[in-house]
Amino acid sequence: MKKIAVIMESWVRCFTFAWPSGMLKRIREIDEEINIYIFNCSANWSSDLLYNKGEYNIFNLPDFSDFDGIILDLNNTKDENVRNRVIERTRLSGVPAVVINNQYDGLYSVGIDNYNAMKRMVDHLYREHKCRRFWFIMGPDNNYENNERSKALRDYMEDNSIPSDDYSFYYGDFDYNSGVLGFNELLDKFGKLPDAIMCANDNIAVGFISEAEKHGYKAPKDFLITGFDDLDKSRYYIPRISTISYIREDIGYKCIDMFLNIWSGVELPAKCYTDSRPIFWESCGCPSAISVKTRNKMKSNILWEIEREYFEGNVLTLDSKLAGCETIDEMAECILESVPTFNCDAMYFVMDKHLVDINNMEIEDVDIDKISNYDDHFLVEGYPEKMTILFSYEKGKRTKIPEDRKVIDGLFPAFDLESGGANFLFLPLHFRDKCIGYFAIKNAIYLMEKQFLFEIVNAIITGIEQLYAKQKLARMNRALSLLYHHDAMTMVYNRFGFAHYAHRLFDEAKESGKAISVIYYDLDRLKYLNDNYGHDMGDKAIKTVAQLIKTYSSDKALVFRLGGDEFLALDYYISEELVKETIDKVKEELRRISKDDSYPIDLSVSVGYAISNPLTNEELDFYVNMADDIMYQSKVERKMNRRD
Repeated sequence: MKKIAVIMESWVRCFTFAWPSGMLKRIREIDEEINIYIFNCSANWSSDLLYNKGEYNIFNLPDFSDFDGIILDLNNTKDENVRNRVIERTRLSGVPAVVINNQYDGLYSVGIDNYNAMKRMVDHLYREHKCRRFWFIMGPDNNYENNERSKALRDYMEDNSIPSDDYSFYYGDFDYNSGVLGFNELLDKFGKLPDAIMCANDNIAVGFISEAEKHGYKAPKDFLITGFDDLDKSRYYIPRISTISYIREDIGYKCIDMFLNIWSGVELPAKCYTDSRPIFWESCGCPSAISVKTRNKMKSNILWEIEREYFEGNVLTLDSKLAGCETIDEMAECILESVPTFNCDAMYFVMDKHLVDINNMEIEDVDIDKISNYDDHFLVEGYPEKMTILFSYEKGKRTKIPEDRKVIDGLFPAFDLESGGANFLFLPLHFRDKCIGYFAIKNAIYLMEKQFLFEIVNAIITGIEQLYAKQKLARMNRALSLLYHHDAMTMVYNRFGFAHYAHRLFDEAKESGKAISVIYYDLDRLKYLNDNYGHDMGDKAIKTVAQLIKTYSSDKALVFRLGGDEFLALDYYISEELVKETIDKVKEELRRISKDDSYPIDLSVSVGYAISNPLTNEELDFYVNMADDIMYQSKVERKMNRRD
C-alpha cells in the first residue's frame, strides 16, 4: 500500500478540490493500492496572525518519512517562513515530492506553463487587435504563478520594443477587489484608459470591468481586457472574458502518473506541464465558437443554492446545539447527529490530552494556579507525541473505541487502510495559536467539492472553545468560592468559612440533640521560628500542623485556621476518649515529623477542648472561648517549663 501526503492551503476559504479529484480519478483508473492523506488549512483570509499560526500547524502533523510520496501546493500560503519550513522538511525526508504550479530545487513540478500561456495572450492583443498601450493588473508579487505571468509580459514588452511609458503594472491580490483598486489607481495616475488591460486571473478582470462600468466605460468598446484560469466568471459574465483555459484536475492526475514513474525508477524531467490554451471571447472583441449552455449553468446554480441552504441550516442547528453542551460527550452526540449531512465514510476527533483532562476533571479539583495557567499546556508548534481519539463515526454510527486504541502515537497505524483509492482529510483544531487537536475525515469528497468544510470546522471549533471556556469558568468560580472560605496556605477553612459553616454544624447538632467536640490548637513558638529561621520555615510548620489536624480528625470534622498559629476542629462528639486520642496522635506525629524533616526545633502544639451540651442555651462561641482558655493555660504552663 502506497501513501501520499498532500499539503495544501485553501484559497481564502475555498478548498481546491480539483487537485485531489484528479489524483483519485487516476488512482481508480489504474486500480493501484494508493491512498492520499490531505493536510489542509485556511489561513490566508485572516488578519489574525495567531489564528493563522494555529491553522498552519496542521502542516506539522505528518511525519513525511511515513509516506511514499509528497505533493505540495503552497501557492496560497503567504507566510514565507511556513513555506520554507515545509520545503525543508520535505527535502530532509528523502521522500519523492511533486510541487503543484511552482518550482523548488530538487523537487519535481507539475502545472501549466504560465509563462508561455501569458505570452500567447498578449501576442494576440498586440498582433490581432493592434494594442500598443497596456495595463497589467497582477496578483501578489510573492506568488510564483503571478511572477511567471508578470515576467512573460515584461519580456514580451522588451522583445517587441514597446516603450516603458506605454505599459504599467499594478500588483494586488487574486481577488475581485484588486481589479477595482487597480482601475482606480491607474486611472488616477494616467487620466485615461489604455488599449488593453491584462489581468492575472478572471477574478481581477471581473472587478476591473465592474468598476469601469461605474465610471461609464465598457468592454470591449472602450478597452479590451483578458483574464486567466477559465473560471465560471469568465464564461458567464457579460461580456464573456477572454482567458487561459486548462483542466485543473489534470494537474492532480499528472501528479499520480509522476509517482508511478518515480516508484518504477523511470527518469523524469524536473518540470511537467499540462495542456493550456487561450480562449478569445467578447472582452477582447473576438467572437467565440465555444457554446456556453447558460440554462444548464443556471440549473446547476439553483440546485447548488438549494443544497447550500439546506446544509447551512444544518450547520446553524449544530451551532445552536453545541452552544448548550456541558460535556464533550454531549458535544460528540450533537456532532454525530449531523454527520449524515456530511456524506463521508468516517470521522475522527483527535484531541490533546489536556483538553480531555479538563473535561474529565472533578469540579472539586480547584487548584486556582493550575486552572488559570491551563492554556499553557497546549502546544503552539507541532502536536503532542500522544493524542486521544475522543470520539469517532464509522459506517453510519458512533463507534466505541477500545481503550488500547484511544491513545495514538502519530498517524499510523490509526489511519492506515487495507485497500487503495481512498482519502483522509486532516483539518486543524485550535484556539487561535493553541493546538487542541485535529479533525480527520475519510472520503470527504462531498464536503471538499461543495465547499462546506470551513463552516463545519468553524462551528465545531467554536463549540469546543465555548465548552472549554465554560468548564474553566466553572472551576475558576468554584476555586474562587473556596478561596473566599479557605485559608490560601493550608486550604482549611478561614474565618469567613468559620462564620459560614461552623455555626451551621453547631445548630444542626443541637437540633438533633447531639454534642460536638471543640478542639483548639495553637502552634508553639511560631514567632521564634519566623524570627530566627525565616517565614518559609514558619509557613512550613503551619502547613504541617493543618495537615495533621485534617488527617486525624474524622471525615465529618470541620477544620479552621483562625489566626497565624491557631486552629479549631469541630466534630460530632462520640467520646472524650476519642477526643484525647485524636489530640495525642496530632502531637505524636508532629514530634516525629519535626525530627524526620530536620526542623531546627521540636514542633509542638498547645491544645484545649470543650464538649457542647445540646440541652443548654449556650452558643458555639461559648465553647470556643472555653477551649481557647484551656489551650491558653496549657500554653502558659509549657512556656514556663521551657528553658529557651
